[in-house]
Amino acid sequence: MKRIYRDVFRDRLKNYEMSYKETNLYISACKDMKIEIFEYVRRLRAVLDLYISKRKEFLTSLEPIKFDKKADSIVKDMIKASKKASVGPMACVAGAFAQYVGNIILKECNECVVENGGDIFLKLDTQPTVGIYTENKFFKDRITIKLNKSKKPFGICASSAKIGPSLSKGRADLAVIIAEDAIFADGLATKTANMIVNKDDIKKAINFSKEKDIIGCLFIKDDALGVWGDLSLV
Repeated sequence: MKRIYRDVFRDRLKNYEMSYKETNLYISACKDMKIEIFEYVRRLRAVLDLYISKRKEFLTSLEPIKFDKKADSIVKDMIKASKKASVGPMACVAGAFAQYVGNIILKECNECVVENGGDIFLKLDTQPTVGIYTENKFFKDRITIKLNKSKKPFGICASSAKIGPSLSKGRADLAVIIAEDAIFADGLATKTANMIVNKDDIKKAINFSKEKDIIGCLFIKDDALGVWGDLSLV
């Protein structure tokens, strides 16, 4: 699938891609850190592969698993976030890589956007505006989210039964979660997308999401759109 949404990352920042195994990042930042990020992603992947070799349920479970206080930080963060979102740990993996890479970049730059399979870690000095990509014929190329300017990063993560390779038990055209934690946002996007089988389920997904620690959410199913939180549509 062509990642059309990447075409919008064109501004004053340097834009580049970095790939390692299944991880494919599109990055906007003040400087090109491709080599450093490649090595960092390689180490993160080695950490996860080693942990999975010792604990298979980390890879296969669709439900939260027991916390492991001896694990590496990315494993701990994924287990904690997945428990909060009521999903398996690997539902948080794309958001985890985006956030970990983003935090490395922010040691060198004031701003960055790290996109990993449609899941985004974002920190900008300006007010963020994010286009929402969906193949739904009612809302295709029609939705843009504007967020309030913040000194903290945003995690903007999406899940869909119609787009991308990720497993979804639901039939949502799109579920988008905005939070300060991209790892948790990724897991909750999966959880809420699983909840939506028909458009009447959007209300259920909103009610579930707003009880969590999020900034906002957006759901699309057929001709129905549901939005909640500290954001506006433009």
